[in-house]
Amino acid sequence: MRLYAFSASLVVTTVIAGSLAACGSAEPAPAPEATVEQPPAQVEPASDPFELFGAALDPAVESVAFNLVLATPDAYAKKTIATSGSVRAACEKRGCWMEIRDPGDRASTGLTVRFKNYGFFVPLNSRGADVRIQGVVKVQKMTAAQVKEMEAEGGTVANKQPDGSATAIEFTATGVEMRGRAR
Repeated sequence: MRLYAFSASLVVTTVIAGSLAACGSAEPAPAPEATVEQPPAQVEPASDPFELFGAALDPAVESVAFNLVLATPDAYAKKTIATSGSVRAACEKRGCWMEIRDPGDRASTGLTVRFKNYGFFVPLNSRGADVRIQGVVKVQKMTAAQVKEMEAEGGTVANKQPDGSATAIEFTATGVEMRGRAR
């Protein structure tokens, strides 16, 4: 989670703005109270807003733990579900895919996420962001050329076969909620 610092200049600006607003009133503005300057406070925001890419997520859709999706992908194949993860990598050319991992385990197996009909992309600097995604799980065979392209763009592919192909669990997202992206 990010921490936000508020400086003393914000307090001064607020006091000045309040004093100026009081200038137009019939009663004199109260004298500002003496305050002791303190170092900037480290404050966590009340709510960390998310960025939405694609369609809004439907709260009625079943939410499945990330590690459960990876452990039993056939149970969720061709079903619309929601899950959460952290972005391990994203396409460095267009943002047309991302690989997410279990948010609590940096070494976990990744899940490749593509976007329905290439109707939206994610920012190129998505790495490290937390995401909640909604869409459909599919288990498919990747050709050696697809594996090579994925790896050339910064992705990792598990379960590679000797011929370079791989069986992959993919997620076709209709919507992505992203928090904590570096800007």
